[in-house]
Amino acid sequence: MSDHAAHAAAGAEGGAGATRGPGLIRGFLGVILAALKTRLDLAAVEVEIYLVYVAQLLLWGFAAVACALLALVFALTALVIAVWQTHRMAGLVGSTVVLLILAVICGLIGARIFRARPPLLAGTLSQFEHDQRRVSGSAGEER
Repeated sequence: MSDHAAHAAAGAEGGAGATRGPGLIRGFLGVILAALKTRLDLAAVEVEIYLVYVAQLLLWGFAAVACALLALVFALTALVIAVWQTHRMAGLVGSTVVLLILAVICGLIGARIFRARPPLLAGTLSQFEHDQRRVSGSAGEER
């Protein structure tokens, strides 16, 4: 019976050494997949933020175009009325000026949002660079 127990223990040691390699590979693949999932989650969040910036830019651009078109309509109406009666001119010219100022303000806000937007996937790319530095062994140099 002791021979059987010794033989089983020797077989278990051999089996543990044989499964250590595949377990190590499985663990390594698990870490790689977890890191990849984290990076993809980060990329998805960054794409969502970028889409919000694009939506804001489109909204302000649309507002600027709408105000400019309304200003053009009022300007043309003012030109037509100019030959008809002069006392209504002040209202139309005033509204044309106000809408032109609004169009300029909307355009400037849209341009500022466009200039201030972060590059697409900047955080994800910096995390990949950080991972690359860690793998190459230069991670101790940074804070």
